Amino acid sequence: MRNTQEHDWRTIGALNAASTLAQVGQFGIAYVVLPVWLADRGLDAAQLGLFAASLWLGQLPGLGLAPRLSQRFGPRWVITAGLLCTIGALTLIALAGWPWWLIGGTLAGFGLGLRWIGLEPWLYGIAPATARGRLVGFHESLIALAPVIAPWLAGRVGLQGAAIFWIGGGFTVAALMPLALARDAPLPATFRVGDLLSSPPRPPRLERIFMLGVVIALLGGMMEAAVSGLFAPFTQGRGISVGQTTSLLAIFGLGGLLMQYAAGWLADHRGVGTGALSCAIGCAVVAFALALPLNEGLIVVAVFLLGGFITSFLTLALIASTMTVSGTMSRNVSLISMLYTGSAVAGPLIAGPIMNVTHTNALMWFTSAVSVAMACALGVYTTSNRTSER
Repeated sequence: MRNTQEHDWRTIGALNAASTLAQVGQFGIAYVVLPVWLADRGLDAAQLGLFAASLWLGQLPGLGLAPRLSQRFGPRWVITAGLLCTIGALTLIALAGWPWWLIGGTLAGFGLGLRWIGLEPWLYGIAPATARGRLVGFHESLIALAPVIAPWLAGRVGLQGAAIFWIGGGFTVAALMPLALARDAPLPATFRVGDLLSSPPRPPRLERIFMLGVVIALLGGMMEAAVSGLFAPFTQGRGISVGQTTSLLAIFGLGGLLMQYAAGWLADHRGVGTGALSCAIGCAVVAFALALPLNEGLIVVAVFLLGGFITSFLTLALIASTMTVSGTMSRNVSLISMLYTGSAVAGPLIAGPIMNVTHTNALMWFTSAVSVAMACALGVYTTSNRTSER
């Protein structure tokens, strides 16, 4: 039976399925729905900012340890450990109270970090190189189902009981089934676990494409964490109910879902810089508009577009890391992921207190300002790149 790793579609399909299911519990419930659940229990913007930061902060050791753990135990077991960490975190949050919720958030982030770096370099390493950008976009589209499905289910079952924890746990456990179908294929030069993951990630040479990914990751992470973690107090300040908030979060996720493949296509055909600049400009305009008085229909459209633009930043940063020639794919993906996560810790910690002392609309002011900063940085990058080619 023919089974080349480069075209092992069974493993590619299994890893995509495992990632999609896990993301609903690990991200959709923990990162998107739980902040709404906590806001409904009286946490203010500053406290929600701390919880959101704990999620992203917990990711950092997961991202950092996953390479060494994959070397020793294999990526399959690292992914499994990450899923079990999420089960433990959801159980702790369901049974405990503040400030134990911060420990649960840290553990949930740790589990997601393990699964992220255990799975994605494995997946991208066996992808056809000529379509890697589109595969990254396709994979990000699948995991972008999580912030659509999780809030939609939460809206159906309500946030009063423990149903959202059963949903999160169920999807997380379900990810183990397709994971069991993935083959342990021979590892190619682009993904030798013992070689790639034997030491902490080191920066590759300062290639332009990698530095572009760094800019996108550092600013994109701040925006995603701030918006996902503080969306509930923003909608409360606008007089929007909890049920309407979960519906808007599902619309936000739908925008992210529908734009990921387009972002991958744009990166393959027009370059990562063009895709990121387009998303940064669009994000700045839409976030600014959301800080203004809008009717219900315009809010829905703006939230949809905001979800698409913000979610595309991680996709584009990861594509940049896979296109970097120096270093190794696993190290590059791990480093970009850690930069994105590290900046995500800062986002809600900055925006939350500002919202408390000014207005909940400050979340959108913050997002628009960071988007403008990214657009300026990408503009400088594009100009300097053209100058150097003359």
